[in-house]
Amino acid sequence: MNVISLLVIIFIFISIIIFKNNSFYFISGLFLNIVIFIGYLIAISLHISVYLVTFVSFLLMTIVILYWINGRNAKTKLAFICVIFFLVTFTIVSLPLITALKTQGFSSEELIELANFDLNVDIPFSELNVSIILISFSGAVIDGSMAICSSTYEIYTKNPELTFKELFNSSFNVVIEVLNSTIYTLLFAFIASNFALVIYLQDLNYSFLELINSKIFVGELLVSILTGCAGILILPLSCLLGSWILKKRFHTLY
Repeated sequence: MNVISLLVIIFIFISIIIFKNNSFYFISGLFLNIVIFIGYLIAISLHISVYLVTFVSFLLMTIVILYWINGRNAKTKLAFICVIFFLVTFTIVSLPLITALKTQGFSSEELIELANFDLNVDIPFSELNVSIILISFSGAVIDGSMAICSSTYEIYTKNPELTFKELFNSSFNVVIEVLNSTIYTLLFAFIASNFALVIYLQDLNYSFLELINSKIFVGELLVSILTGCAGILILPLSCLLGSWILKKRFHTLY
């Protein structure tokens, strides 16, 4: 038994203790997402459209996390609508920026390590770069939307007489509280994920100007910034869209 197998067993054991009867859906949902990711890699290697594979994978992961793990109910339906609306809107808005920065492909620092490999990869790296960014923020977007939609739904069911503005303001108070912790979580995640990279570039005696203009650093920074923006923007969007649906289209959730 290797270390990974032991950690998986410990993870499953802890999940069963904490989640009890719901542990089956939690653990099976995790492995379903792993299967989806493997299918995502296989589909791209078969030269299927990267954008199509990405959106289908994102959709499947959203269905697994919301409907399989959390159950099919009004709250998960509300979160699903918010996530899909955000995915389409954010992709349309951010796509020109990602394309303009041209951070796709390998950097000069990576080419040194890949010198012995064939670099003629028949995959459009510009599309793959967009795909990586969308997949990277999928978890944060789904979790954030579920948290806000659940709180908005509970506020509405306890106080159905609230107007749209009152419901939005009450829900937005929750957004502010969640946002405070989310910002620090994203900051520490960025520092942890890029700490080794900064040390590596420092060993190459890069100046600050060379550092902020290096392709490898800008690429990682772009992913982190867009992931952070997605994780933050989904909160007020879920608050606004969730409040509107609950007041105007509540019957459609059942």
